[in-house]
Amino acid sequence: MQNALAVLLLTTIFLSSCSRANKVNARLDTEMPTKIIWAWERPEDLRFLDPKEYGIAFLAQTIFLDNSGVTPKPRRQPLDVSPGTYIIAVTRIETNKDGKKRPSFDAEMRTKVVSMVKNTLDLPDVKAIQIDFDAVVSERDFYRSMMKDLRKQVPEGVTLTMTSLASWCTGDAWFNDFPVDEAVPMAFEMGADSDNIKDFLRKGNDWNEPLCRGSYGISVDDPLKVDLKPDRRRYYFNNSAWKSTDLTRIQ
Repeated sequence: MQNALAVLLLTTIFLSSCSRANKVNARLDTEMPTKIIWAWERPEDLRFLDPKEYGIAFLAQTIFLDNSGVTPKPRRQPLDVSPGTYIIAVTRIETNKDGKKRPSFDAEMRTKVVSMVKNTLDLPDVKAIQIDFDAVVSERDFYRSMMKDLRKQVPEGVTLTMTSLASWCTGDAWFNDFPVDEAVPMAFEMGADSDNIKDFLRKGNDWNEPLCRGSYGISVDDPLKVDLKPDRRRYYFNNSAWKSTDLTRIQ
């Protein structure tokens, strides 16, 4: 009897923990356009986009981390958009991988990064912020702490999203405790994982990570050629400046 009760208790705890898994914020379905264009560091004139159909996630800054500190590189290229466009400010984080120049990842560094990301909300017409950080295993604790601090400091209701390597979305749920509204799986330029992930999606599988189940990140230069889940946001990347004719390549 005691063994049965113990099994029941463990099962209840397991099911309870599963039910608490962070999921995509349903608010995004009414707040954000279903098609979002990534505008990277180059001159972009996106006034040909219909703001009722497309949003824009633009690279606002790149932050470099090494043992000498935090070095921001703000966007220096022009970005033209139509009035009323839904704008997301993206911060790219890069780290020095040289063993002698690895970042300290201390509290001071975290505080500086959070402040720099928060400041992108002051840019014109920005409605949301997104973090793009391909963190390796040794950088994950810093990423987690940084995101939690950021969530506490941005105004309530401000949308906070992150990009995710596609392999993260099919692997362990290491970032499910991140206080983000969604994680966008970057299903392009996947390197050695490309064939496996495409096969995974081709078989009709969904992302293992619940935070990844609201969108797809796709490149018009590297089409997936698989059937994607309907009714999800799609972020589109282009290796060159966007032109109106590129819209015919959108999947």
